[in-house]
Order: sequence, then C-alpha cells, then structure tokens
Amino acid sequence: MTVKLSISVPDDVAGYLQSSGNASAAVTEAVRRMLPEARRARQRAAARAYAEFLRAEPALVAESNNVALRGVRW
Repeated sequence: MTVKLSISVPDDVAGYLQSSGNASAAVTEAVRRMLPEARRARQRAAARAYAEFLRAEPALVAESNNVALRGVRW
C-alpha cells in the first residue's frame, strides 16, 4: 500500500529530488536508513528502564525464578 504525501523541503533537497528519476524512491530509501537506528534507540531506552525496574525490585527476580523453575528436576 502507498500513501501520497505533500511535504515542504529546503531548496537544496528539492533540487536533488527533482533531478532524481524517482523522488518517492529517494525519500523512501533515506527514511528507511533512519528507521533501524530509531528502533535501536527505543529498544535501548526500554532495556534501561527495565534494568532500573529490576534493580528496584530484586525480590521480584528471585520470585520469578522460583515460579519458572517449580517442579523442574535437573
């Protein structure tokens, strides 16, 4: 699926997009290059928040381990 958007860009960017054969492809490629880094930044922030939560609740981790290992024989 595609969506048609109307955007405003600086003159130099507009010149580049107008000279490229396919402006949509150029914009899509540029944005997709940025997406993985944004995703990694969100994941790092979530991991930090989770680690802080675990540090604040050490008993929760021990209890979770007890529940997860209940009935397991090694």
